[in-house]
Amino acid sequence: MLDDMLDYTEHIRNRPVWQPIPDEVRAQYGTGVPRLPSDLAAVHEEFMQNVLPFAAGNVHPAFMGWVHGGGTPVGMLAEMLAAGLNANVGGRNQAPVEIERQILAWMREIFGFPKSATGLFVTGTSVANLIAVVIARDAALGFEVRRHGITETKRLTAYASMAVHGCIGKAMDISGIGSDALRLIQTNRRHPMDLSALEEAIQKDRSAGLNPFLVVANAGTVDTGTIDNLALIADLCQREKLWFHVDGAYGALARLAPELAARLDGIERADSLAFDFHKWGQVPYDAGYILVRDGELHRNAFASPTAYLRQVERGLAAGAPWPCDFGPDLSRGFRALKTWFTLKVYGTEALGASISRSCELARDLESRIHKEPELELLAPVELNIVCFRYRAQDADKLNEKIVIELQESGIAAPSTTIIDGRLAIRAAIVNHRTGRDEMDVLVSNVLSLGRAFQASATGCNITEKIDERHGHLALRLQLQAVEKQLASQPDSIPLQFRLGCLLEQMNRDKEAKTAWSRLLELDPFHLAALNSLGNLLFAAGEPMEAEQILFNAVTRHPGDPMSRVNLANVLIKGKKLDQARLHLEHALNIDPEYRPAHAGLSFVLADLGERDAASFHRRTAFQGRCVIPAAYRGKEPPITVLELISTSGGNMRTEAMLTSRVFKKYLVATEFYDAGTTLPSHQLIVNAIGDADSAATALAGAETVLLHTDAPAINRPAAIRETGRCQIARRLSGIQGVVTPKIATVSKESLGSPEAPLTLARLGFEFPLLLRTPGFHGGEHFLRVESPDKLPIAMASLPGDDLFVIEYLDARASDGKSRKYRVMMIDGELYPLHAAVSHDWKIHYFSADMEDSSEHRAEDAYFLTNMSDVLGPRGMNALREIQRRLGLDYGGIDFSLNAKGDILLFEANATMAVLPPGADKRWDYRRPAIEAICLSIRQMLMDRVSSRC
Repeated sequence: MLDDMLDYTEHIRNRPVWQPIPDEVRAQYGTGVPRLPSDLAAVHEEFMQNVLPFAAGNVHPAFMGWVHGGGTPVGMLAEMLAAGLNANVGGRNQAPVEIERQILAWMREIFGFPKSATGLFVTGTSVANLIAVVIARDAALGFEVRRHGITETKRLTAYASMAVHGCIGKAMDISGIGSDALRLIQTNRRHPMDLSALEEAIQKDRSAGLNPFLVVANAGTVDTGTIDNLALIADLCQREKLWFHVDGAYGALARLAPELAARLDGIERADSLAFDFHKWGQVPYDAGYILVRDGELHRNAFASPTAYLRQVERGLAAGAPWPCDFGPDLSRGFRALKTWFTLKVYGTEALGASISRSCELARDLESRIHKEPELELLAPVELNIVCFRYRAQDADKLNEKIVIELQESGIAAPSTTIIDGRLAIRAAIVNHRTGRDEMDVLVSNVLSLGRAFQASATGCNITEKIDERHGHLALRLQLQAVEKQLASQPDSIPLQFRLGCLLEQMNRDKEAKTAWSRLLELDPFHLAALNSLGNLLFAAGEPMEAEQILFNAVTRHPGDPMSRVNLANVLIKGKKLDQARLHLEHALNIDPEYRPAHAGLSFVLADLGERDAASFHRRTAFQGRCVIPAAYRGKEPPITVLELISTSGGNMRTEAMLTSRVFKKYLVATEFYDAGTTLPSHQLIVNAIGDADSAATALAGAETVLLHTDAPAINRPAAIRETGRCQIARRLSGIQGVVTPKIATVSKESLGSPEAPLTLARLGFEFPLLLRTPGFHGGEHFLRVESPDKLPIAMASLPGDDLFVIEYLDARASDGKSRKYRVMMIDGELYPLHAAVSHDWKIHYFSADMEDSSEHRAEDAYFLTNMSDVLGPRGMNALREIQRRLGLDYGGIDFSLNAKGDILLFEANATMAVLPPGADKRWDYRRPAIEAICLSIRQMLMDRVSSRC
């Protein structure tokens, strides 16, 4: 464990500053109470996998968000020693109390306080400020207020600048004075408190019969690092007989830096001083401190003698006064030890030099900003905090995006603040590890991201290449570090886990599969490895292998809902709906709020015909969460796309079209979209809802989405709504050279009645005829009924309340075989996809007689290279007219030919997929045609994006 943490700090630059917690890791935090013991090594491994990689990152030199110290190995080891002692430093006659007293003596000397001053370790400056407010209150009202409470007869008021930390108002609240009693005084141009305004406010309150009692001065404001004029405020407090408190959370320790110390003159006159050792003092969290000039006032505010805490002159209960007499806590950890070690090992000169260096880096950053016309400084640099931003028309929104992108990329972690009503990027340089390299990374990435987002906001292609260090460089650095460590620790499970995660993030799926397999050799029960490998195998088109791996995950971790949902996804793909349902229902028994299980169950129940139950789970899964970001795995700036989808099915497959290496997708479940939903910034919309019969509600929602964006759209919903099966038959029936089948929607109730044959005859149908459940494709729930007596059996096997009745078009040629051609319509052009040849009437390419027949494959190959010859002028003209009437940017036509060369139309819509052929060399002849289709799709998408420029 110790080696792991020392390695962590030693190699921290090889890690991302911060990274979001993956859903599968976050799910592990929701496990139940551990009622049985676990192996220490296993729990440590869980820490290494699920905790260590996902901390805030303030150990990293590129962490500049908020004022967090970087800690040191010395402080970490001291914390371990303190934990071993397990000392309660609330009091009693023990060495840990003496260590705290020694630090008090050192602080008196550093800050020029008298020997009568007292001090106390607390969690942080927020609590230290609260203690100061309580002491000041009691000094003003008399210590009997501790018993009787505050009355209306003597209302107190306090004063601080508008830049004061929010904890001061909270301290006023907790102390019973009330946050409204805190007067926020305006600041001048460089942001210190305006002393004329302060005096005016004090006199105004006195004239109103109020009782000013406290002034809080800043020694380093949280926003800009500003130091108030402490000496003049000390004079004013002395003159007005007010308590003078200094909030020096991080700036007070600048007293250790010779060139900065004079800027804190007046701090030695404070009645109380609050500061943190865990900021510029580099002590590990937490180590706050309160120093009080008048120790008697300090003790009177908190001492509460009780029988069980009786203090004597000898024995363990000797050593009065105790730390518990100076603050609210009786139970207190040994915070002083890590501070004592840090001060003794490094010395105050080294700490002062580190503080000076961070201020020097801030001035260097300030100079860089002045030299870049695209950047502007929003506040003077007083100490170590730099507030700036990228110049833009909507600068607040753009700079917030820059900061989030920097954080999520792992390359740097600044924060934001508001300066004079404007959002600023705030870089707080506190970590002793930070150097000029981190400043260069910050500036270069702010510039490149600002340029990229500016281009994206106008809809233009992003030609500016974002700094290579942004994104993938951080991953590559981490990968190199992990591989180096694995070379000496090949059986390290945490390292192997990290390797798998990094390879997946970098889209190196083949290597990731190897890494997960290796991890499972080391630990066959590893939950994340089982799920990750199973999902990779499924995505790679290896469902049987994926099912086995995920079945192992469920068997070995029966209480994990994620494993059950992942397995159910594979089972759904394999049409094993009943098994999938069991696992999804089990997942919801484990966690009734698990949205992925609700989503999966909605699809299964819809397929099984249980529409009401499916609708319930669909609402639970997507209500209030209709915009779902998908992972982006590219190296270049992405093209951002809203992909409009139906949660009830009927979507076209877009994984090959919208590859995650090029497109950053946001899925929008349009049934649950409303005008109050904020759409992410985007350059393009792809309407993936292709089935007009089953997804009418989703298409209506998609049209609503388009009302709130001006981005170009592929397959506008209005065009898709006109492609239902009955509408297609009607719209295309008059085209010369096209034969469309009769189609009608008939209820199962009507088809089950004795009059069904007569009803069908009146509608113009003869047997054999076809029955199909709306919303299904690929031959699913699609039957030929040879005669009226076969109707009841056929209906019983089909889900749904209504069915399509379709005229059977006999597509058999003179050789007795049926042929189905598929041609894709892409941006006004026609592209051949396949010619399937089969002895069966129902022709699906992957179930047709293609794999085992070289003759059939040769016919397919000829069609792919000679479509016009195969279809002839009559057929080609008919297809062009079909394409013109449908008006789709993307879609497909399935058809056959009769002896006259007419198109026998099976269907034409936007749901048809373009699937890559398998690795078998027998399919090599198909690859050029599919590549041509993919290229045309890609060109169409790029043309639409460029059209906005």
